[in-house]
Amino acid sequence: MMANNIRYLYNTQTGIELIFCKDSTISYPLHNHVSVLTIGIILDGSLVLTTNKETRVYKQNETFTIFPYVPHSISAHDSYTLLSLCIDKNAVNDIDVITIQKHIGFLLMQALNMRKINQYQILQLINCLDKTSDSSNWQFKNHTPYIHDLKKQLELYPECKLSVEEMAQNVFLSKYHFIRSFKAEVGLTPHQFQIQNRIRKAQRLIHEANTITEVALTTGFCDQSHFIKQFEKYVGLPPLTYKSSSGIIH
Repeated sequence: MMANNIRYLYNTQTGIELIFCKDSTISYPLHNHVSVLTIGIILDGSLVLTTNKETRVYKQNETFTIFPYVPHSISAHDSYTLLSLCIDKNAVNDIDVITIQKHIGFLLMQALNMRKINQYQILQLINCLDKTSDSSNWQFKNHTPYIHDLKKQLELYPECKLSVEEMAQNVFLSKYHFIRSFKAEVGLTPHQFQIQNRIRKAQRLIHEANTITEVALTTGFCDQSHFIKQFEKYVGLPPLTYKSSSGIIH
């Protein structure tokens, strides 16, 4: 089933996700992908990808790579059709390369059979992935100890009621010095990083929960309306629409 022309397919064993956006006009604000490598190919139209290095327009059959923790945003000039392959490095580290390759091949063959992508585009995507796997940028960035520890806490337990003031006090820094240091190393402010990780956790929980309110409270939001607003901002879809347009492979 397709909802709002976006389809998600997530593999729970490998942490690999395939995202297909058809004729999308959604723009995404500044964010980063925690521990996730993203390989994308433009199937039709164009989009503008801005990273900390450059702003570039990507057109049909062009591929791009977004490394873990690299802050970026996406702007839509007109509409674009995009296929993204998202690979969680934490999951990849626990699984042999052959298994990962098989799962990626399986997902891409599903996309081919559904006529979402053609053989030439699959080759372009795999070629981009091969080049990326040898890049030093695929390695995790070393952070100062207190930034590293807090970053991991916000990734694992983003629902914790921890204000920016409390974060700063815990590392014995002034609030503004702490915010500047965190953003310089992670690319986002502590609050932005906390919210985006709450939304990422919500994306996984939404398939198991009975209500949207349950997901909102479990991920640390005080009310459902604020959760829905933030979810749509980061994902591009309302929670219920996202739930109906995504599939899980166990």
